[in-house]
Amino acid sequence: MNYEKIIVFGAHPDDEITMAGTIFKMSSSGKKVIVVTMTDGCEGYSDPEIKEKIVEIRRKEAEECDKVLGISKRIMLNIPDMALINDKETLKKCIKIIREEKPDAIFTHGPCDNHRDHITTHFITVEARWHAGEPVSSELGNPWYTPYLYYYKGILSGLPSIIIDVTDVEEKRYEALITQVSQFKIFRKNKEDFLSEIEFIKKYRPKRTEKFWIADKVILYDFLPI
Repeated sequence: MNYEKIIVFGAHPDDEITMAGTIFKMSSSGKKVIVVTMTDGCEGYSDPEIKEKIVEIRRKEAEECDKVLGISKRIMLNIPDMALINDKETLKKCIKIIREEKPDAIFTHGPCDNHRDHITTHFITVEARWHAGEPVSSELGNPWYTPYLYYYKGILSGLPSIIIDVTDVEEKRYEALITQVSQFKIFRKNKEDFLSEIEFIKKYRPKRTEKFWIADKVILYDFLPI
């Protein structure tokens, strides 16, 4: 995980918080973390009164989350919630982003999920990562093959995984969640709940980890050495 730059693809403007500890550890050590948010969050409202404001609210909440986690750049594709499809236009946008940013690793959704936007994000970004490394669609930039691909959610079993210890920064997850005020009803938590969790973490420092599934075949050069 000693990368200089990573891209985290998220379906909605809070999905990256799943790996908040790892993002913060990387950004605080000088690494560049770019988040690509596929949708605009337009269906993420629990109160009908904020329906017309929710997109702007979630954009501002994402900006506050970026400050907490040290995210270098957030690219929002602004596709309406529940309308994300694996079409040519969206695929090419993701190819272009990968070629322009040239990440060392990509983190994205896995294929097992109930939400259509999560599943579609998985298929688009996995394909975009492959296409970005091929000599095609040259108007999108020079080919760039991202050598590492991980899933940070949406996996049941069957893939090798790595575990990152985030015990020393776990409070950042809850600080990031506090910024997502419009989602508190969906989280079934409020600010006081998150503050209480932060206080507990800082006092007792329970062991906390984040799990990432390795999407590609792994070559272990030092396994069973001759």
